[in-house]
Amino acid sequence: MPDFKYEVLNNKGKSEKGKISANSKLEALQILSSRGFMVSSIRPVAVQSRMKTSIFPLSPKEVSLFSRQLSTMVSAGVRIRDALQVLSAQSLFSRRFRKVITRIVFDIEGGMTFHESLEKSGVFEPLFTNLVRAGETGGVLDESLQRVSEFYEGMVELQNEVKSAMAYPLFMMMFAVGIVGIISFFILPNLIGAFGGNFQPTGVMAALLGMNNILRTQWPLLLIGFVGFLIGGWLFFKSKYGNYVKEFVGKVVPPIRKLQNMTAMERFTRTTAVLIASGVDLPTVLELAGQVSQSPSIERAIRISISQIKAGENIHSALERQRIFPSIVVSMVATGEETGKLDEVMFKVADFYHTQVQSALKKLVSLVEPIMIIFIGGFIGFLAYTMYNTIFAMQQSIG
Repeated sequence: MPDFKYEVLNNKGKSEKGKISANSKLEALQILSSRGFMVSSIRPVAVQSRMKTSIFPLSPKEVSLFSRQLSTMVSAGVRIRDALQVLSAQSLFSRRFRKVITRIVFDIEGGMTFHESLEKSGVFEPLFTNLVRAGETGGVLDESLQRVSEFYEGMVELQNEVKSAMAYPLFMMMFAVGIVGIISFFILPNLIGAFGGNFQPTGVMAALLGMNNILRTQWPLLLIGFVGFLIGGWLFFKSKYGNYVKEFVGKVVPPIRKLQNMTAMERFTRTTAVLIASGVDLPTVLELAGQVSQSPSIERAIRISISQIKAGENIHSALERQRIFPSIVVSMVATGEETGKLDEVMFKVADFYHTQVQSALKKLVSLVEPIMIIFIGGFIGFLAYTMYNTIFAMQQSIG
């Protein structure tokens, strides 16, 4: 439920300021008027809902396991503080995660609610904290935690599928890099040394020898630069600008574009279903679902849709106007609005896209594998041909 800042005049004619939660600005105005206040100004509070990204974020697997075990203990009647105390001593969590849980326990003992302590920790995503807030408000915290665990379990499952699918292409790439390194560091220097130091190679051989010399003399700086490049690249692609770059690259390659779009839709629909089922208000649901999709196009469309929905338009009509969401999503949202079962309908759409993502991922990997084999085989053949020509030129120079 959004918050509104207000400035009113009380019965004594004195000015008062404060904050109130309501579904709309009109409802907030009605609540204040019913209390006998004369409202002079009222405006929505800017929602700080951008996902907090830590340099070392929590593992989705740990969050899933944490919420699953906490849900089981809470549904069994264990107090939230005692349940967290038990989980903070579990060795299956990392040391950092256990420290986070311990700090949450201390905050709860200090009088904070569970969701307030989660927000204070700064390491949990807004999706998690909003589900917990909705569960605490509605008295169904165990159900909300179960939905969180199922959501993160699905995320971990998809990540594992991507990793397993890319294992073979990455192995082939590492194999090619290893072969080039062996040729550059061991074979070429010995080969050139065997024919004396008077011969000056050209072309690819000269480039490989130059690279060998640079790596031997400047390896500390190159190692620092490589590590910095990896960390910088990782942080960049975690930012919104990195999402823009990934979206642009995805648009260039048709198979990647198709997989990217389906993955974003799967995240959007599943997040929407989980949040609605937990009782989170609709504007927050759509905003968080747009962020979880990690698609700048969907985020822009959702921001426009939220303003249209607040103006009184239906959800499916607002989404259809953006011309980004597929017809199946718009149609199913319309069905969910009519039947009052939007969460169930969105779960079915998410399952559909999950199946489509798995199928598209297998097709993409089936295309990548032969391309990688052809590329690596061609590159190794080119190196062998270049070495043969170099040896032949050395023999001629000696002759």
